[in-house]
Amino acid sequence: MQPPAATVVNSSKLIHTITQCNGSINVGGGNTICTVTVNNHITGATTASPATVNQCVGSGASTALDCVPLENTTDATVTQCNNAGNGGGADVLCRVNPSATVTTDVPITVNQCNYSSNGGGSTVECATELNTIVHAAEVTPTQTPTPTETPTPTETALPVAADTITAAPELAATGVDSASLLISAAAGALLLGLGALLALRRTVVRLRRD
Repeated sequence: MQPPAATVVNSSKLIHTITQCNGSINVGGGNTICTVTVNNHITGATTASPATVNQCVGSGASTALDCVPLENTTDATVTQCNNAGNGGGADVLCRVNPSATVTTDVPITVNQCNYSSNGGGSTVECATELNTIVHAAEVTPTQTPTPTETPTPTETALPVAADTITAAPELAATGVDSASLLISAAAGALLLGLGALLALRRTVVRLRRD
């Protein structure tokens, strides 16, 4: 039997639940054929675990079931083909891929093909495939800033007392402080000048008295 063309639906939102083909084709000779494939891409650290299954429970009243796995789990990840294919002469063929995985970071459930194809000679053929694909997160290396060199301070020479060296180069060369000698010489010159003025004044006064 050639399956019908798939219907592709694009969604901008994260899908957590897929529900389809329930209560379908309940007439004689009807065929319910549905397939779900989920590739769940996750970037970063996560833990994937096997999907739980609840399928083909209460189905195929008059025929042998061909269901893998044939399980009855409450609140399962995949619930499909239950209470289906009970019309006599029906075929119930349902599959969940053995490697089906899910993660609690992005939970998802599939509910399909339940209560379907219950007319005589009907067929239920449904499958679910769940793949959790984990991609390692890209790590951006931290750039170490280039250290800025601190300029070495240069010593500035202190200004030299040029007047002291010029006035008494011989004393400066011997390490003797010439400042006090210069002050003394200046004071002596001042006293001599005052004495000369006084002597001149006396001479002038005496000349006037004569």
